[in-house]
Amino acid sequence: MNKIFAIGRAEYLQAVRSKAFLVGVFLMPVMMAGSILVQVALKDQVDLELRRCAVVDPTGELMEVLERAVVERNEAIFETDEETGERKQIRPEFALERFVPTEGERADIVLSKRVEDGELTGFLILSSGILDPDAVPTEDALVYHTDEPTFTELPNWLESVVNSEVRRRRFEAAKLDPTLVARLNRAVPMRTFGLAHLRKDGTVAEAEEENKARTFGVPAGALFLLFILVMTSAPQLMNQVLEEKMQRISEVLVSAVTPFQLMLGKLLGSVGVCSTLALLYLGGVFWSTHHYGVASFVPLSTYGWFLLMMLFALLMYGSLFSALGSACSELRDAQSMMMPAMLVLMIPMFAWSAVLEAPNGSVATALTFFPTATPMILLIRLLAPPGPPLVEVLGGVAMCIVTTLALVWASGKIFRVGVLAQGQAPSYRKLIGWILSK
Repeated sequence: MNKIFAIGRAEYLQAVRSKAFLVGVFLMPVMMAGSILVQVALKDQVDLELRRCAVVDPTGELMEVLERAVVERNEAIFETDEETGERKQIRPEFALERFVPTEGERADIVLSKRVEDGELTGFLILSSGILDPDAVPTEDALVYHTDEPTFTELPNWLESVVNSEVRRRRFEAAKLDPTLVARLNRAVPMRTFGLAHLRKDGTVAEAEEENKARTFGVPAGALFLLFILVMTSAPQLMNQVLEEKMQRISEVLVSAVTPFQLMLGKLLGSVGVCSTLALLYLGGVFWSTHHYGVASFVPLSTYGWFLLMMLFALLMYGSLFSALGSACSELRDAQSMMMPAMLVLMIPMFAWSAVLEAPNGSVATALTFFPTATPMILLIRLLAPPGPPLVEVLGGVAMCIVTTLALVWASGKIFRVGVLAQGQAPSYRKLIGWILSK
């Protein structure tokens, strides 16, 4: 046991004293803060290039509506600086032109060529019966063509203006006052609350209004933080073991300790490094939530569950990746062996949104008892209201313990053979043989 702790201590100190670790400690907060600052800085950096659009209007009436609307819109895209009094354009200007195809001419072909030549941003084609109040709208009643589909401001504006006019004419044909219809059609907003409880002393604990940042943000944030910590640790074990094996360092180490002790020591050092990072980040979360008065969003039990699930995940995936690294003799072999292991690690990331949407549903329950996905899936369910039933919590923790012990044992068997094996191309079939060997 002393040898295991000695190896773990050496691995831990070597990692935390490296420049890469110090960079990693500050990298995540800097990247997050940097992304926020970039978004803020680019918020007002809008492409103000004039956007031209041709309109094919067989009704002969909607074009006039669009022309009046575009004048009003182009006046509203300026704001006045309170200090200097200068007018500043904040959105791109739109320009509309009527296009009437000649006999036998296809409007979409002609206008598509103009879009390709850069004369137009896009063009709108209206159907002749779009204003008929009794007609059922067809799929080609309102069609917009462009080679810039990511620029949605122009088509959204066109759709809004055309539909407003179509609705107005429908109301007019039905002899209904649009203002009255809008007033009668006002929606009633709904607020979401938790549950009220009767305390033991007879008083009532009133239900609290649900907060989306708490309901969705905390479970998702915890999952992504756990995933990042595992991804920055477990695959590195594979590279370290492979590098030591290629440089014949492992042969020297196993002359002083057993392969299983060497693997456990490396696992212990990796857990220590990740725990240090986790404590730093969780400490920042704890300070921030208390500083801004939202500590109730992240109760103390959240920190405990996070650290426990992180421990299980690190031991599971750390032992798996270290075993794969010991079985390989070349980097090329390690890359091919790594892909299936990464797919197993990614299962919770593929399913997290479905689990968060229905934390006590059949999918969430099934994934809770999928061995290698248990730590991350159970963490989401624990942090998402109302939480899983107690029997599933105990079953999930038991699954984590059993899976961790099984993977550490199996990885130890692989590590014992693989760390000294040279020149052999590994395969999962061969690894299973090593596990079953005595």
